[in-house]
Amino acid sequence: MRQFYPLLLICFATLTLQSCKNEYKTREIPPITVKTLTLGSPDSNNPNASYVATGRIEADKSLRLSFQVGGVIEQFPVNMGDFVQKGSLIARIDATAYQKQYEARKAQAELAKDNYNRIEEVYNKGSIAEVKMVEASSNYKQADAAAQASYQNVKFSRITAPFTGYVGRKMMETGDLASPGHPIVEFFDIDKLKAIIPISDDQVNQYKIGDTALVKIEVLDKEYEGEITEIAIQSDYNTPSYTAKITIKNDDKKIKPGMACTVMLPESEYVSKPNSSRFIIPVETVSVTDTNENFVYVVNSQNKAERRLVKTGSLYNNGISITEGLQQGDQLITSGYHKLTQGTPVTITNKH
Repeated sequence: MRQFYPLLLICFATLTLQSCKNEYKTREIPPITVKTLTLGSPDSNNPNASYVATGRIEADKSLRLSFQVGGVIEQFPVNMGDFVQKGSLIARIDATAYQKQYEARKAQAELAKDNYNRIEEVYNKGSIAEVKMVEASSNYKQADAAAQASYQNVKFSRITAPFTGYVGRKMMETGDLASPGHPIVEFFDIDKLKAIIPISDDQVNQYKIGDTALVKIEVLDKEYEGEITEIAIQSDYNTPSYTAKITIKNDDKKIKPGMACTVMLPESEYVSKPNSSRFIIPVETVSVTDTNENFVYVVNSQNKAERRLVKTGSLYNNGISITEGLQQGDQLITSGYHKLTQGTPVTITNKH
Protein backbone atom coordinates (compact mmCIF):
# COMPACT_ATOMS: atom_id res chain seq x y z
CA MET A 1 0.00 0.00 0.00
CA ARG A 2 2.85 2.36 0.73
CA GLN A 3 3.70 2.62 -2.93
CA PHE A 4 0.25 4.15 -3.49
CA TYR A 5 0.57 6.84 -0.79
CA PRO A 6 2.26 9.41 -3.06
CA LEU A 7 -0.38 8.88 -5.71
CA LEU A 8 -3.15 9.25 -3.17
CA LEU A 9 -1.61 12.41 -1.79
CA ILE A 10 -1.35 13.89 -5.27
CA CYS A 11 -4.99 13.04 -6.02
CA PHE A 12 -6.14 14.52 -2.70
CA ALA A 13 -4.17 17.70 -3.28
CA THR A 14 -5.52 17.99 -6.82
CA LEU A 15 -9.10 17.56 -5.63
CA THR A 16 -8.57 20.11 -2.85
CA LEU A 17 -7.12 22.67 -5.22
CA GLN A 18 -9.91 22.07 -7.72
CA SER A 19 -12.48 22.47 -4.97
CA CYS A 20 -10.89 25.72 -3.80
CA LYS A 21 -10.67 26.94 -7.35
CA ASN A 22 -14.34 26.23 -7.96
CA GLU A 23 -15.24 27.90 -4.66
CA TYR A 24 -13.19 30.93 -5.65
CA LYS A 25 -14.97 31.10 -8.96
CA THR A 26 -18.42 30.99 -7.39
CA ARG A 27 -17.69 33.72 -4.83
CA GLU A 28 -18.80 37.06 -6.23
CA ILE A 29 -18.66 40.43 -4.57
CA PRO A 30 -22.26 41.59 -4.04
CA PRO A 31 -22.94 45.02 -5.58
CA ILE A 32 -23.24 48.00 -3.26
CA THR A 33 -26.37 50.14 -3.60
CA VAL A 34 -25.42 53.77 -4.26
CA LYS A 35 -26.96 57.04 -5.30
CA THR A 36 -25.40 59.22 -7.97
CA LEU A 37 -25.41 62.73 -9.32
CA THR A 38 -24.76 63.17 -13.02
CA LEU A 39 -22.44 66.13 -13.54
CA GLY A 40 -23.60 68.47 -16.27
CA SER A 41 -26.77 68.15 -18.28
CA PRO A 42 -27.87 64.75 -19.52
CA ASP A 43 -29.87 66.56 -22.19
CA SER A 44 -28.19 66.35 -25.60
CA ASN A 45 -29.64 69.73 -26.46
CA ASN A 46 -27.33 71.32 -23.93
CA PRO A 47 -23.92 69.73 -24.53
CA ASN A 48 -21.96 72.82 -23.51
CA ALA A 49 -23.23 73.23 -19.97
CA SER A 50 -20.11 73.63 -17.90
CA TYR A 51 -20.97 75.37 -14.63
CA VAL A 52 -23.19 73.25 -12.42
CA ALA A 53 -24.61 74.28 -9.07
CA THR A 54 -27.30 73.01 -6.76
CA GLY A 55 -29.88 75.37 -5.35
CA ARG A 56 -33.49 75.77 -4.32
CA ILE A 57 -36.71 77.04 -5.87
CA GLU A 58 -38.43 80.21 -4.67
CA ALA A 59 -41.65 81.87 -5.74
CA ASP A 60 -41.36 84.78 -8.14
CA LYS A 61 -43.74 86.76 -5.92
CA SER A 62 -43.97 85.98 -2.23
CA LEU A 63 -45.78 88.07 0.37
CA ARG A 64 -46.55 87.69 4.05
CA LEU A 65 -49.99 89.26 4.40
CA SER A 66 -51.03 91.08 7.57
CA PHE A 67 -53.76 93.40 8.84
CA GLN A 68 -53.07 97.10 9.25
CA VAL A 69 -55.42 97.24 12.23
CA GLY A 70 -55.90 94.86 15.13
CA GLY A 71 -58.87 92.67 15.96
CA VAL A 72 -60.28 89.16 16.27
CA ILE A 73 -60.29 87.21 13.02
CA GLU A 74 -63.91 86.34 12.24
CA GLN A 75 -63.44 85.00 8.70
CA PHE A 76 -60.52 83.03 7.26
CA PRO A 77 -62.05 81.18 4.29
CA VAL A 78 -58.82 80.00 2.66
CA ASN A 79 -56.70 76.94 3.40
CA MET A 80 -53.06 76.10 2.78
CA GLY A 81 -52.54 75.30 -0.90
CA ASP A 82 -55.73 77.03 -2.11
CA PHE A 83 -55.68 78.82 -5.47
CA VAL A 84 -57.09 82.34 -5.00
CA GLN A 85 -58.05 84.90 -7.62
CA LYS A 86 -56.90 88.50 -7.31
CA GLY A 87 -59.28 90.53 -5.10
CA SER A 88 -60.80 87.50 -3.36
CA LEU A 89 -61.18 87.58 0.42
CA ILE A 90 -58.28 86.11 2.38
CA ALA A 91 -59.36 87.07 5.91
CA ARG A 92 -61.52 89.55 7.82
CA ILE A 93 -61.43 90.78 11.41
CA ASP A 94 -64.39 91.93 13.49
CA ALA A 95 -64.78 95.56 12.36
CA THR A 96 -67.73 96.49 14.57
CA ALA A 97 -65.77 99.03 16.62
CA TYR A 98 -64.17 100.57 13.56
CA GLN A 99 -67.54 100.80 11.79
CA LYS A 100 -69.15 102.58 14.74
CA GLN A 101 -66.21 104.95 15.03
CA TYR A 102 -66.53 105.77 11.33
CA GLU A 103 -70.28 106.38 11.61
CA ALA A 104 -69.77 108.71 14.59
CA ARG A 105 -67.10 110.75 12.83
CA LYS A 106 -69.10 110.76 9.61
CA ALA A 107 -72.01 112.28 11.54
CA GLN A 108 -69.67 114.92 13.00
CA ALA A 109 -68.39 115.70 9.53
CA GLU A 110 -71.95 116.11 8.19
CA LEU A 111 -72.79 118.40 11.08
CA ALA A 112 -69.67 120.46 10.45
CA LYS A 113 -70.58 120.65 6.77
CA ASP A 114 -74.10 121.89 7.53
CA ASN A 115 -72.68 124.50 9.90
CA TYR A 116 -70.19 125.62 7.26
CA ASN A 117 -72.95 125.93 4.62
CA ARG A 118 -75.09 128.09 6.92
CA ILE A 119 -72.20 130.37 7.86
CA GLU A 120 -71.15 130.65 4.21
CA GLU A 121 -74.69 131.73 3.27
CA VAL A 122 -74.68 134.39 5.99
CA TYR A 123 -71.15 135.47 5.03
CA ASN A 124 -72.23 135.95 1.40
CA LYS A 125 -74.93 138.33 2.62
CA GLY A 126 -72.26 140.30 4.47
CA SER A 127 -73.74 139.63 7.88
CA ILE A 128 -70.77 137.81 9.43
CA ALA A 129 -67.05 138.29 9.64
CA GLU A 130 -64.78 136.35 7.30
CA VAL A 131 -62.90 134.77 10.20
CA LYS A 132 -66.06 132.91 11.23
CA MET A 133 -66.41 131.41 7.76
CA VAL A 134 -62.73 130.38 7.72
CA GLU A 135 -63.13 128.77 11.11
CA ALA A 136 -66.23 126.84 9.99
CA SER A 137 -64.46 125.71 6.84
CA SER A 138 -61.47 124.47 8.83
CA ASN A 139 -63.71 122.57 11.28
CA TYR A 140 -65.50 120.87 8.40
CA LYS A 141 -62.25 119.83 6.69
CA GLN A 142 -60.86 118.42 9.94
CA ALA A 143 -64.05 116.46 10.66
CA ASP A 144 -64.19 115.13 7.11
CA ALA A 145 -60.53 114.04 7.28
CA ALA A 146 -61.18 112.24 10.58
CA ALA A 147 -64.15 110.46 9.03
CA GLN A 148 -62.08 109.36 6.03
CA ALA A 149 -59.34 108.05 8.33
CA SER A 150 -61.93 106.05 10.27
CA TYR A 151 -63.26 104.63 7.01
CA GLN A 152 -59.74 103.43 6.13
CA ASN A 153 -59.73 101.41 9.36
CA VAL A 154 -62.94 99.73 8.20
CA LYS A 155 -61.32 98.92 4.84
CA PHE A 156 -58.19 97.61 6.58
CA SER A 157 -60.31 95.05 8.44
CA ARG A 158 -60.25 92.96 5.24
CA ILE A 159 -57.33 91.30 3.47
CA THR A 160 -57.82 90.44 -0.17
CA ALA A 161 -55.50 88.66 -2.58
CA PRO A 162 -53.10 91.23 -4.11
CA PHE A 163 -52.65 89.00 -7.16
CA THR A 164 -53.80 85.60 -8.37
CA GLY A 165 -51.79 82.99 -6.51
CA TYR A 166 -51.62 80.26 -3.88
CA VAL A 167 -51.97 80.25 -0.13
CA GLY A 168 -48.87 79.06 1.67
CA ARG A 169 -48.47 78.62 5.40
CA LYS A 170 -51.18 79.99 7.69
CA MET A 171 -49.81 81.54 10.87
CA MET A 172 -53.22 82.19 12.48
CA GLU A 173 -56.75 80.82 12.42
CA THR A 174 -60.32 82.06 12.87
CA GLY A 175 -60.81 83.39 16.41
CA ASP A 176 -57.19 84.45 16.89
CA LEU A 177 -56.37 88.04 17.84
CA ALA A 178 -54.48 89.67 14.98
CA SER A 179 -52.08 92.53 15.62
CA PRO A 180 -51.22 95.27 13.11
CA GLY A 181 -48.32 94.20 10.91
CA HIS A 182 -48.18 90.63 12.27
CA PRO A 183 -48.29 88.16 9.31
CA ILE A 184 -51.22 85.78 9.24
CA VAL A 185 -50.56 83.95 5.95
CA GLU A 186 -47.97 83.50 3.20
CA PHE A 187 -49.13 84.11 -0.37
CA PHE A 188 -47.31 83.04 -3.54
CA ASP A 189 -47.45 83.52 -7.26
CA ILE A 190 -46.00 80.36 -8.83
CA ASP A 191 -46.73 81.02 -12.50
CA LYS A 192 -43.06 81.90 -12.59
CA LEU A 193 -40.42 80.65 -10.19
CA LYS A 194 -36.79 81.41 -9.46
CA ALA A 195 -33.93 78.97 -9.00
CA ILE A 196 -31.51 80.41 -6.43
CA ILE A 197 -27.89 79.29 -6.86
CA PRO A 198 -24.38 80.44 -5.93
CA ILE A 199 -21.86 81.40 -8.61
CA SER A 200 -18.20 81.24 -7.67
CA ASP A 201 -16.14 84.42 -7.57
CA ASP A 202 -13.91 83.23 -10.42
CA GLN A 203 -16.89 82.90 -12.78
CA VAL A 204 -19.45 85.47 -11.68
CA ASN A 205 -18.24 87.95 -14.30
CA GLN A 206 -18.63 85.40 -17.08
CA TYR A 207 -22.43 85.50 -16.91
CA LYS A 208 -24.92 88.31 -17.32
CA ILE A 209 -28.63 88.96 -17.02
CA GLY A 210 -30.44 87.43 -19.96
CA ASP A 211 -28.17 84.38 -20.32
CA THR A 212 -29.99 81.08 -20.67
CA ALA A 213 -29.76 78.20 -18.21
CA LEU A 214 -31.13 74.71 -17.75
CA VAL A 215 -32.85 73.96 -14.44
CA LYS A 216 -33.44 70.36 -13.42
CA ILE A 217 -35.91 69.57 -10.65
CA GLU A 218 -34.64 66.28 -9.26
CA VAL A 219 -37.85 65.19 -7.56
CA LEU A 220 -39.82 65.70 -10.79
CA ASP A 221 -37.01 64.30 -12.97
CA LYS A 222 -37.71 67.11 -15.43
CA GLU A 223 -35.72 69.97 -16.93
CA TYR A 224 -36.85 73.53 -17.60
CA GLU A 225 -35.27 76.26 -19.68
CA GLY A 226 -34.67 79.45 -17.75
CA GLU A 227 -33.08 82.87 -17.93
CA ILE A 228 -30.76 84.64 -15.52
CA THR A 229 -32.73 87.61 -14.18
CA GLU A 230 -30.62 88.64 -11.17
CA ILE A 231 -26.94 88.44 -10.20
CA ALA A 232 -25.72 89.84 -6.89
CA ILE A 233 -22.97 92.44 -6.93
CA GLN A 234 -21.89 91.55 -3.39
CA SER A 235 -20.73 88.12 -2.24
CA ASP A 236 -22.59 86.09 0.35
CA TYR A 237 -21.61 86.47 3.98
CA ASN A 238 -18.24 84.79 4.67
CA THR A 239 -18.24 82.89 1.34
CA PRO A 240 -16.67 83.81 -2.03
CA SER A 241 -19.90 83.17 -3.93
CA TYR A 242 -22.55 85.39 -5.48
CA THR A 243 -26.26 84.65 -5.53
CA ALA A 244 -27.89 84.34 -8.94
CA LYS A 245 -31.58 83.90 -9.75
CA ILE A 246 -32.82 82.04 -12.81
CA THR A 247 -36.47 82.58 -13.75
CA ILE A 248 -38.42 79.62 -15.13
CA LYS A 249 -42.04 79.19 -16.21
CA ASN A 250 -44.30 76.86 -14.25
CA ASP A 251 -47.12 76.25 -16.68
CA ASP A 252 -48.12 72.88 -15.23
CA LYS A 253 -47.84 74.19 -11.63
CA LYS A 254 -45.92 71.05 -10.60
CA ILE A 255 -42.88 72.96 -9.35
CA LYS A 256 -43.31 74.10 -5.76
CA PRO A 257 -41.27 76.64 -3.76
CA GLY A 258 -38.62 74.92 -1.67
CA MET A 259 -37.83 72.12 -4.13
CA ALA A 260 -34.17 71.30 -4.72
CA CYS A 261 -32.74 71.89 -8.18
CA THR A 262 -29.58 71.60 -10.23
CA VAL A 263 -28.73 74.45 -12.59
CA MET A 264 -26.49 74.14 -15.63
CA LEU A 265 -25.19 77.42 -17.03
CA PRO A 266 -24.04 77.55 -20.66
CA GLU A 267 -20.37 77.48 -21.57
CA SER A 268 -18.87 80.94 -21.86
CA GLU A 269 -15.69 82.13 -23.53
CA TYR A 270 -13.83 81.84 -20.24
CA VAL A 271 -14.91 78.35 -19.30
CA SER A 272 -14.54 76.89 -22.80
CA LYS A 273 -10.79 76.62 -22.36
CA PRO A 274 -9.39 73.11 -21.74
CA ASN A 275 -9.58 71.85 -18.15
CA SER A 276 -11.48 74.96 -17.02
CA SER A 277 -14.85 73.36 -16.21
CA ARG A 278 -16.02 73.73 -12.64
CA PHE A 279 -18.42 71.58 -10.66
CA ILE A 280 -19.82 72.12 -7.20
CA ILE A 281 -20.36 68.81 -5.41
CA PRO A 282 -21.34 67.81 -1.85
CA VAL A 283 -18.37 68.20 0.50
CA GLU A 284 -18.95 64.81 2.12
CA THR A 285 -18.32 62.96 -1.17
CA VAL A 286 -14.66 64.06 -1.19
CA SER A 287 -12.21 61.78 0.68
CA VAL A 288 -8.47 62.02 1.31
CA THR A 289 -5.80 59.38 0.60
CA ASP A 290 -2.87 58.50 2.86
CA THR A 291 -0.74 60.82 0.72
CA ASN A 292 -3.15 63.72 1.30
CA GLU A 293 -4.72 63.60 -2.18
CA ASN A 294 -8.43 64.23 -2.66
CA PHE A 295 -10.57 61.67 -4.44
CA VAL A 296 -14.19 60.80 -5.18
CA TYR A 297 -15.92 57.72 -6.51
CA VAL A 298 -17.67 57.67 -9.88
CA VAL A 299 -19.46 54.87 -11.71
CA ASN A 300 -17.62 53.57 -14.79
CA SER A 301 -19.09 51.94 -17.89
CA GLN A 302 -18.98 48.48 -16.22
CA ASN A 303 -21.12 49.69 -13.31
CA LYS A 304 -18.18 49.54 -10.97
CA ALA A 305 -16.82 52.14 -8.58
CA GLU A 306 -13.84 54.06 -9.93
CA ARG A 307 -11.70 56.10 -7.59
CA ARG A 308 -10.98 59.44 -9.25
CA LEU A 309 -8.32 61.85 -7.98
CA VAL A 310 -9.56 65.44 -7.99
CA LYS A 311 -8.38 68.94 -7.18
CA THR A 312 -10.62 71.05 -5.00
CA GLY A 313 -11.29 74.77 -5.13
CA SER A 314 -13.40 77.15 -3.07
CA LEU A 315 -15.87 76.04 -0.42
CA TYR A 316 -19.46 77.24 -0.78
CA ASN A 317 -22.68 77.03 1.18
CA ASN A 318 -23.92 74.14 -0.97
CA GLY A 319 -20.66 72.23 -1.55
CA ILE A 320 -17.07 72.42 -2.73
CA SER A 321 -15.83 73.23 -6.22
CA ILE A 322 -13.82 70.69 -8.20
CA THR A 323 -11.33 72.27 -10.60
CA GLU A 324 -9.76 69.12 -12.06
CA GLY A 325 -10.52 65.42 -12.27
CA LEU A 326 -14.21 65.38 -13.20
CA GLN A 327 -15.95 65.76 -16.53
CA GLN A 328 -19.42 66.53 -17.69
CA GLY A 329 -21.50 63.36 -17.68
CA ASP A 330 -19.58 61.65 -14.86
CA GLN A 331 -21.82 59.85 -12.40
CA LEU A 332 -20.62 61.00 -9.01
CA ILE A 333 -21.47 58.59 -6.19
CA THR A 334 -23.17 60.60 -3.44
CA SER A 335 -24.38 57.82 -1.14
CA GLY A 336 -22.76 54.52 -0.15
CA TYR A 337 -19.26 55.70 -1.09
CA HIS A 338 -17.88 54.83 2.37
CA LYS A 339 -18.41 51.12 1.54
CA LEU A 340 -16.50 51.23 -1.75
CA THR A 341 -13.05 50.37 -2.99
CA GLN A 342 -11.65 50.52 -6.50
CA GLY A 343 -13.66 48.19 -8.76
CA THR A 344 -16.51 47.44 -6.36
CA PRO A 345 -19.71 46.56 -8.30
CA VAL A 346 -22.51 49.02 -7.70
CA THR A 347 -26.25 49.23 -8.20
CA ILE A 348 -27.57 52.75 -8.81
CA THR A 349 -30.80 53.96 -7.24
CA ASN A 350 -32.40 57.39 -7.39
CA LYS A 351 -30.22 58.36 -10.35
CA HIS A 352 -30.34 62.12 -11.07
